[in-house]
Amino acid sequence: MSFYTGTQCELLYAMPGSGAAATGTTATAQNLTLNTTANPGLPPSLPANFFSYQAGPSVGKSLLIKGGGWWTTGSTSVTLTLTFVLDSTPGTYNAAGLLGATGAFTTAISISNGAWDFELLATAVALGTGATGLKLNGVGHVNIGTANNAAVATFSSSGGQSNPAGVVMIGAPQTGTSLNASTAYSLDVFASWSTTTGGPTITMTNLLVFGLN
Repeated sequence: MSFYTGTQCELLYAMPGSGAAATGTTATAQNLTLNTTANPGLPPSLPANFFSYQAGPSVGKSLLIKGGGWWTTGSTSVTLTLTFVLDSTPGTYNAAGLLGATGAFTTAISISNGAWDFELLATAVALGTGATGLKLNGVGHVNIGTANNAAVATFSSSGGQSNPAGVVMIGAPQTGTSLNASTAYSLDVFASWSTTTGGPTITMTNLLVFGLN
């Protein structure tokens, strides 16, 4: 941090405990919140007009969102989708507030307590008035692989190893995410498995939100 502009990185939120596990489901996508309001507590919240500077509106204000946890799968091949949303009502999926999602990707089978983490950037590129005056551009990635065994290292899937890890991109709407700058929003992370067979499960143990400027 150079203090050249007088701005700084600020930790806005740190999840105080693990969220509820999201276990395999055949219901609709994006229906299992990894950071529920009941456990571990209130989700990260951005107050109304968060993206407006005190001296007046500006673009370029950004968030850095990081988190992760563990996951387990059975012997049946399954897909997982992770979705990141700004909701005006915590825990309620808001399609208009979609910051980004992985899309369905196939996880390794027969994994016990594998590790995953993610990083997502969101930057305000327009700050107008009205229901869609605020526009955010998002981009990020998820790392996912085996873990919890120091004797068996985790390698990139491109290395041809039998114990792979992989990177899944978090895609975002190409036109950006349009929201109301004067509305308060909560950040929710949703998970969806393709099936209940084998009882796949994922838990988020860490969630951090940083304000970059």
